[in-house]
Amino acid sequence: MSKRRQSYEIQVNEHSLILTGKHPPETRLPTPHRIFMPYIGNKKALFQYLDTLEKSNRFDEIILESEDPRSTFKDLRSLCNWVPAAGGVIRNPKGQILMIYRKNFWDLPKGKLESGEKSRQAAIRECMEEVGLKDLTIHTKIGVTWHLYREQDRSRSLKRTKWFVLDTQTPELTMPQKEEGIERVEWLNASDALELEPIYQNIKFIIQKYMNAFTPPDGAST
Repeated sequence: MSKRRQSYEIQVNEHSLILTGKHPPETRLPTPHRIFMPYIGNKKALFQYLDTLEKSNRFDEIILESEDPRSTFKDLRSLCNWVPAAGGVIRNPKGQILMIYRKNFWDLPKGKLESGEKSRQAAIRECMEEVGLKDLTIHTKIGVTWHLYREQDRSRSLKRTKWFVLDTQTPELTMPQKEEGIERVEWLNASDALELEPIYQNIKFIIQKYMNAFTPPDGAST
């Protein structure tokens, strides 16, 4: 049995840079907003693809194919500041999840790791700080997202966010962390949270993963 190759989907200005292995020709499905390109180790080419995703809406997805997607990812990481982060899908006893409204987007609580901190520790700390819940426990890891963005000095940062499902027994909401730009917090069914607008693609991806893992076939939350 062949070893499954790693692939990475990195959000760049709400578009996707996908680093993957080579696809058979019959499985490539280019569209006006999707393009497949080979990657042969030329780092300068990565700048061109990033510029395209940052500065235009020409493509929703640029798919870079190579023999070793991990090596492609290492090349991309070497061009960016590295930002490890963690966040949580917080659920209450009713099976609702906690959504926050921050900087004009619906989001999930998350934040950067502190020096020496583990992802699980950061997920609990950030969620406690941002939404004021004090009894959070981790149920399981749910996934990883990647986000590439510009800092104020125009340097590029690559954020890896590890996501966890967290449980709380606290039914009421407390004041959100307004210094982090959080204006509202709401308990919602996951299916309703998925329909919120505007919402980041990475957040939709994590909510969908949560629904796939924890929502029974009849649609009722666990």
